[in-house]
Amino acid sequence: MINPVSILPSVLSASEFSTTTQETTIGVGALVGSMLVFGIIGFVISGLAMMGMFKKAGRKTWEAFIPVYSTVVLFRIAGMSGWWILALAVPVLNIVAAVLLAINLAKVFGQGVLIAVLIIFFGLFVYFYLSYGSARYFGPQASKGPFDLAKNPNQPAYAPAGH
Repeated sequence: MINPVSILPSVLSASEFSTTTQETTIGVGALVGSMLVFGIIGFVISGLAMMGMFKKAGRKTWEAFIPVYSTVVLFRIAGMSGWWILALAVPVLNIVAAVLLAINLAKVFGQGVLIAVLIIFFGLFVYFYLSYGSARYFGPQASKGPFDLAKNPNQPAYAPAGH
């Protein structure tokens, strides 16, 4: 009887299963290249999604396209310290930071609990809604108040200096 383990090395070394260094290099290059292309596309789309929120908050729109800095600015827009970005690097604490950011973003844009939950699960799409929809920015002080500031017609929207 043939022992299947004894023939394994000969099967694995068969020429039809081997790859050359050139084939491996091409495969790795294609993988890295596609990751780079999709990464750049994702980066541009997320910058476009945040750009409108930054403008409504009186920030410069180009700030949405600076990788780490844009997240710091997003925390500040939400009425939180920019130092919260460090919490994103700590397991479990990163979840707390993301949930607090979602809650505060919904509040400062006058939205309700539903928008806060949607930010957590579908952030990019909701960022487009907050950026280019009818949501108004009520300023960082709104993060300390209740949800749904937009339902109060007497509540003034935040008017950034010089706008």
